[in-house]
Amino acid sequence: MRARLRDFRALSWAQKLFLCEAVVLIVTSKVLLTVAGLEDAERCFGTVSQFLPCHRQSGSPEVVRWAVLTAVSHLPGTYDCLDRALTGSTLLEASDLPHCLRFGVDTQSNTFEAHAWIESNGEVLIGDVDNFGRFQILTEHEVRG
Repeated sequence: MRARLRDFRALSWAQKLFLCEAVVLIVTSKVLLTVAGLEDAERCFGTVSQFLPCHRQSGSPEVVRWAVLTAVSHLPGTYDCLDRALTGSTLLEASDLPHCLRFGVDTQSNTFEAHAWIESNGEVLIGDVDNFGRFQILTEHEVRG
């Protein structure tokens, strides 16, 4: 615990802010997706993104990725690709960073598997898997920044 606190103290102010926002958003996404569903969660997070402190800062896609993955790795419970993608998209949008939030379904498996991921600058930022070729994109939300 002390080591984690020491690590947190060593972060820059901007990193601390992004990490705290990621923690709040990832937990909120779990609750909203469970209680309200994807459409309402996206609408709520779209509004929230306008008021996040990082909106007034210049962030980078890599900092957002780091914040989301660090938050998930240090929080109790499990957070799936949808939680991570919604949180990452909200932070990217608040930072005016262009990205694409994609939702797809596995077409090569006998079992149903859906996946959500974020692409930025032509590369997968959050939600990387071994074989994207197996996913058929159902919908995508492009944010121009």
